[in-house]
Amino acid sequence: MQTGYVLCSTDLSEVLHLNKNKDGVVLVEVKSTMDINRAICVSDLTEAKNVLERLKNSGLVGTLEIANVARLYKRFY
Repeated sequence: MQTGYVLCSTDLSEVLHLNKNKDGVVLVEVKSTMDINRAICVSDLTEAKNVLERLKNSGLVGTLEIANVARLYKRFY
């Protein structure tokens, strides 16, 4: 079970994962808690903002938001 903050779509239906080669990121639809467990999570809100800013500056992501990972788990428990 993850704790902290996760980068996700604005409607909380997709979370950010590393791709299979671990050289990029991909948005994955949240269908179960396993999808949340594999998501990129950070423990600190400032760190999450820095990661989001760097991903946006590099052009890897579009519009994402930072959400507490507990909000995503709440959908399943």
